[in-house]
Amino acid sequence: MTEFQAKLLETFKVFAKFCKDNNLTYFAAYGTCLGAIRHHGFIPWDDDMDVYMLRPDYERMLSLRDQLNGSIYWVSDFRDGAHPYPFAKFYSTDCSVWELRQFPFIIGPWVDIFPIDQWNDSVEASKLYDDYHYALWKYRKALSTQSWKEIGYDIIHHNGYNGLIKMVKKCVYSPFKKRYLNNSLKVMASVENFQGQYLKDWSHVKKMVYKKEWFLEVIDVPFEDTTICCPTSYDEMLTYEYGDYMTPPPIEKRASTHNLFYCDLNHKKSSDAILEELKQRGEMTKTEAAPLSLKVLVNELIHRKGF
Repeated sequence: MTEFQAKLLETFKVFAKFCKDNNLTYFAAYGTCLGAIRHHGFIPWDDDMDVYMLRPDYERMLSLRDQLNGSIYWVSDFRDGAHPYPFAKFYSTDCSVWELRQFPFIIGPWVDIFPIDQWNDSVEASKLYDDYHYALWKYRKALSTQSWKEIGYDIIHHNGYNGLIKMVKKCVYSPFKKRYLNNSLKVMASVENFQGQYLKDWSHVKKMVYKKEWFLEVIDVPFEDTTICCPTSYDEMLTYEYGDYMTPPPIEKRASTHNLFYCDLNHKKSSDAILEELKQRGEMTKTEAAPLSLKVLVNELIHRKGF
């Protein structure tokens, strides 16, 4: 394992114990489930861990997180006001991992927890799916802002266009963060109450749907030096998601799809401290996210919803 994978595994073990202690059921998801079955651990080139939780267990997990007080671990989701993802993360807090440049959300190695809700093949479901992603996209834009100090630095020292776009984003989106959050909560409530004959990870951009019987039971599968809970019907699910999942991809495709903006597994730092460190090292914009174009910003001003 890499150092990062070792830290991930430590975090997962705490998450798994938290679930066991509270009688919460999770299911290994996506590449984590694939890694468990094909490699009995991490996919060698992977660097994250994903699990599913049915909505009732997901909400109960969040309601029980005060049990983590006093530890170096925490769990949060978008309702916390700073978390930019439409799913929860269980993470360590004793180091500094900054995943996406545009979101100053500093955590440690994490387990992604995807809530599973009901779904059906209807026009109503498709519309709600689109509304869900649009509402959360708007909210993420409100969180995707930099400080005035950083904006000024960009304008003066780096890229004036980038700095001006960031300034417009900060003025257009950030003041309405609470409204975007409330809109997202309304749509989320509709998703949670939706009824259908299938299950779905609504946060996923791919419109994959699952059979309910795939999430009835779990089995323990070896994963590195521990075990992980996989759906009993993992073969049917992995075949649906990946096809011939036991055959690894070609060598040229064996690479992580995650690019971390910053990672220090030994120290806990604030976003300001990280940016200052990168400035001093001359690496301030080494993985700078592309800003919104003026065309997109103008379109947003003209067609903004919920105002």
